[in-house]
Amino acid sequence: MGFKKRHISEDLNRIAILSDSDLVDKQILEILRLNGRASIRNIAKQLNTSPATVSRKIKKMEDENIIKAYVSIIEDEELGKGARAVLLVRTIGDQSKTNIVQDISQMEDICNVFVTMGNYDLILTACTLNDNELYNIIKRIRTIQGVAWVDFASIVTRKKILSTLIEENEED
Repeated sequence: MGFKKRHISEDLNRIAILSDSDLVDKQILEILRLNGRASIRNIAKQLNTSPATVSRKIKKMEDENIIKAYVSIIEDEELGKGARAVLLVRTIGDQSKTNIVQDISQMEDICNVFVTMGNYDLILTACTLNDNELYNIIKRIRTIQGVAWVDFASIVTRKKILSTLIEENEED
């Protein structure tokens, strides 16, 4: 008995509605969510299937944009970057955000750029050496043509990143 895959516009929603016939796909996604470096051979062993099947399914999910990238979670503090913040940006009127997003995306200490709807037009995350560097980034963003307002909230500690829970250090 075959199942018809439903197509929707949001990639994340697509994962949630995979049919029962795609149980192996769901299991592969869960393994990769927990360990993006898991080998095809290791995944196949865990799922009691062949490496060729796992490889084919992963390739298909990459082609369908369900799997967009494989990333590492870097501990910025270990690299000397101790100031983290969420920056909330309002832009002026109907001005195209494309140039603003390009300018901000070029800034080395900006980690994420999200175009949003609501009280703010952009939400950014920044990770800098210290609060002074963070302040300099905020001042720089405020000078970009089309930026009306920049607000921020300092990040004290991270608890979950990219669906991965961060285990508590004994010091916390």
